[in-house]
Amino acid sequence: MFIFSPKYYFILFVILYSCYSFAQKQTPSSSAELIQSCSKKNLLACEQLNLLYIQKEEWENAYLLGKALCEKEIIIGCTFQGMAALSQKKSQEGMKILTLSCDNFEPYACRSLGRLMKTAGKGDLSHVYFRKACHFGIKEICKDLQKSRKVLSQSGLKLFKKVQSDCNDTRSSLCTDRLRIINNCQTHLSTQDCEVLPSLLSIFFRSKLIQSEARLFLEQIASREKIFKEKSVEKKFSFSLPTIFKEVEPKENYRYVFGFAKVCSEDTAFSSLDLYPDSYKSLSTQLVSKIKKEFSKTKKSDCYNPQWGFEAYAMANLDPIHPDLLDIWKINHDGNVIHLQDGQPIQK
Repeated sequence: MFIFSPKYYFILFVILYSCYSFAQKQTPSSSAELIQSCSKKNLLACEQLNLLYIQKEEWENAYLLGKALCEKEIIIGCTFQGMAALSQKKSQEGMKILTLSCDNFEPYACRSLGRLMKTAGKGDLSHVYFRKACHFGIKEICKDLQKSRKVLSQSGLKLFKKVQSDCNDTRSSLCTDRLRIINNCQTHLSTQDCEVLPSLLSIFFRSKLIQSEARLFLEQIASREKIFKEKSVEKKFSFSLPTIFKEVEPKENYRYVFGFAKVCSEDTAFSSLDLYPDSYKSLSTQLVSKIKKEFSKTKKSDCYNPQWGFEAYAMANLDPIHPDLLDIWKINHDGNVIHLQDGQPIQK
């Protein structure tokens, strides 16, 4: 176990949350107002209050409130609790809670663990935690990780690739059996492989979960296309996304861009990127340009006659370290979902 001074944790935490934009949200800012609002189960106010306790080094209050949020499955609360525990010299408990938070995709906990491991001289483990922070949402870290760094031995990488293959369907018994082997890691691999493999697999399984969104969006298009054709006078499918998604309330954020090939579309809004621009503000200009280019590749001669069929696509980047890599799916009028290009995060 690695022991650091409370001052180190406080400085680290302030740096971590300097970009955590609580101030942008219109909520009470004074301590008294936050306490009152938090007592009325305003979870955002509780998060702000917890941060305030951290900034004032009121570690016991920060710990207790963080624990309460964590128990309500507000994962950022686990990060608060973990940092407060470390600052109270509860090293084992603090590291355990931060690891729990990081395992639940809370990026600031992962970045915190990365910095702690770096200070402890565990460079490979530090790199993996930073990689998790990048994949889980802290974009500014990603550029520092673009240079390839091998953190697995050849045996470790072979096992990782095997898990990827066997867990293409994460619910399969084959996947379960493979993960059972991981649980007995040290009988097969080195200590370092056993340290970093679970974190790398968490990135993989998170991306598999995200890929399920592509299927969901495409199946929604297919379902609405079927209804539209049955109700239309001409008994044709529509290649107009605004028509198919009429009266559908958009989500606040989408990861996948879905829609029809540009040349086949009956509308200028051929993709959700055009239909719901506010839902894609987090996408970089580079990624938007690449996705639009991909939607423009189809030739007019390849478009279906709308009386007989259609094709729709879903595209996203799942690997922020490799922003040019796209994950691409397609569905047709028969409901067949095809994975055209696997954009799973690259592991060397």
